[in-house]
Amino acid sequence: MVIYVGVTDIEMVSKTNKGNRIELMARKELEADGYLCDRKNSSRWASNDFFGLFDILAIGKHTKLIQIKSNRSDFYKARKEIQEWVNENKIKGVIFEIWLKEPRIAWRREKVKPQNPTGSVLTR
Repeated sequence: MVIYVGVTDIEMVSKTNKGNRIELMARKELEADGYLCDRKNSSRWASNDFFGLFDILAIGKHTKLIQIKSNRSDFYKARKEIQEWVNENKIKGVIFEIWLKEPRIAWRREKVKPQNPTGSVLTR
């Protein structure tokens, strides 16, 4: 949790608020590129992600499932989980991406492509 000290009060920024703010930034960029975007509604009892992994579904020139991260170590962990999920499910016609947004740094965007058992990327 981050604490910002102002002149008159202390404001705490939660992980949820930070995540929602960064997801909104990503959705605005995708919508500006012509994509129609959606995210799952928050639920107290179920995952807030598509398939338990993806924050945003974007439909436009392509169909994309995107995971948004704001922490580099979480980015690497999520990339590994998404890679395993993509290899397991072998879904065609969808682009899987993971985006990292760190403070004062431009978006880092990576596509996750299916791999064969030897580790090389499969072509579609």
